[in-house]
Amino acid sequence: MNKLLSIFLVLTFQFLIFNSAQAQKEANIWYFGYGAGLDFNSGSPVALTNGALITDEGCSSICDANGNLLFYTDGITIWNKNHLVMANGTGLTGNASSTQSGLIVKQPGNSNLYYVFTTNATLNYSVVDLNLNGGLGDVTAQKNIFMMNSGEKLCATKHANGVDVWILMHEPNTDGFNAFLLDATGVNPAPSHSNTGIVDGILGQMKISPQGTKVAFGIVAIPETICICDFDRTTGLVSNGFGIITVPNQTYGLEFSQDGSRLYTAGAALSYDVYQYDMNAGSQAAIIASATIVGTTANFIPAGMQLGPDNKVYVTLYGAPSLAVINDPNTIGTGCNFVDNAIPLMGPTCQLGLPGYVSNIFDSQPPVALFNAPHHICPGTCTNFTNMSQNGISYQWTFTGANPSVSTDANPTNICYNTPGNYSVQLIATNANGSDTLTLNNYITVYPSPAPQGISQSGDTLFANQGSVSYQWYHTGVLIPGATDYFYLAQGSGDYNVVCTDGNGCEVEAAIFDVVASVQSAASNEQLEIYPNPVAEELLIKNGKLKIEAISIYNALGECVLVVKQETISRKTEAIINVRSMPSGIYMIEVASSERICRTKLVKK
Repeated sequence: MNKLLSIFLVLTFQFLIFNSAQAQKEANIWYFGYGAGLDFNSGSPVALTNGALITDEGCSSICDANGNLLFYTDGITIWNKNHLVMANGTGLTGNASSTQSGLIVKQPGNSNLYYVFTTNATLNYSVVDLNLNGGLGDVTAQKNIFMMNSGEKLCATKHANGVDVWILMHEPNTDGFNAFLLDATGVNPAPSHSNTGIVDGILGQMKISPQGTKVAFGIVAIPETICICDFDRTTGLVSNGFGIITVPNQTYGLEFSQDGSRLYTAGAALSYDVYQYDMNAGSQAAIIASATIVGTTANFIPAGMQLGPDNKVYVTLYGAPSLAVINDPNTIGTGCNFVDNAIPLMGPTCQLGLPGYVSNIFDSQPPVALFNAPHHICPGTCTNFTNMSQNGISYQWTFTGANPSVSTDANPTNICYNTPGNYSVQLIATNANGSDTLTLNNYITVYPSPAPQGISQSGDTLFANQGSVSYQWYHTGVLIPGATDYFYLAQGSGDYNVVCTDGNGCEVEAAIFDVVASVQSAASNEQLEIYPNPVAEELLIKNGKLKIEAISIYNALGECVLVVKQETISRKTEAIINVRSMPSGIYMIEVASSERICRTKLVKK
């Protein structure tokens, strides 16, 4: 990738991050606990102390598209943006000790109507019209409309059409779920009913993943303390439920990471630990086995959890003047970076709950597809792709000329290219609001294959084909230090191979087996005289009638330690070599003439 393209991609990525942070602000102001609040409009949460809400558990708040507060609720009372009780905004059927007492959902296709769903012993809804009371809003005559008997679990996610919203509740003390569809006409009173086989009581949070495909809920009881299920965004059905037993046998709060790859849980009593489960582990057993303690609080028990507009997971510390935070929740294990007492609340305290939202509210903007990968690779190389898309929930990759040729992973790995050429890569990023396609033609360049290699043997010398940039010889699979020339004088019998690297950095390997090395008998003493041997200072070499072209001396590792060229030899058939500086030891001396190469052992005293 050239420098200008690199700069362009970096700037584009930075712009997308900034633009994404500005795009979705309907959940940018939170009110919860005993007067506590957070404002995310600056990017990082800023503590607010002007909230009128005082509650132990469930709550919800909503902003406009610019991050301006509209209203908030504890499921019993609704306060407007001026922190005053909304007209007709008291006496809702939630409860201060209901886990998910209130949930605000904007009606699809309507800019001013909001539904406030409340839970306690029953599930009800009330409708807020923000066009009333001079724009401050009023609870309409549609107030406390009964839907069915319920427990305290309540959450929502968008329908597969990306517009309508499923309101999901769990029947108390049964294994039943009911999903009500909210669309432009209102709430469909006939829910989509399903059973999972896991009986649950009343308490504990229930969450749907940002992708809208998984449901998880805590069970403040035994034996199962977490249940994970599949959710069908088209039908509203819940299926394939399985329970997980944790220590201690109690779970209150939980939340998914933004990409849905991790699930975090915490207990409302007995435990100071925060757990992570790897949703990508595979089987149910593998997910259960992936349980990892990623953080432990010091003084206050972790309880409720909520994914924030900055894609961090915030954790209440029961009774504390601060929140804990999981800074990198998509990351496996302790790399998720859990921090205790991370967000001071400047006076107010949190309790058990944080504001609830439609699970994919942070993905209400269309996605933007973007990726990066090494551009130039060698044949037979496998490469990894880094997904830099914004707002994507699911991904479809197409890799022309590769194996595999398609993938739905967020960050595909081990994409292998075997044939030289130029290949295109396509990424389609999708969320409930649409999709974006990025196709980069000729993005991957696979270099030509290196020239085939072979090894020939002449006496004890092994020769690779010349022309590569570098060589490395191995004996019985072990690297030979310093053996980096195209030839190598075998120091012993066995199997040899050489790895040759061309100008593109691509490697090719050749091997030769069952080499028989007999270096002491390689010299023809009738024509080659080398003395004295052992030698201390000067070595005299006579080569009969043959002209000496080069003399090389190798140490016991096969490294060439001395080379004498023809132009430095005064007599054509004789040479005197000063070996005074050579360390004592056993060497191999090689004398090359135009007709042959002779070798023999040399001992340096």
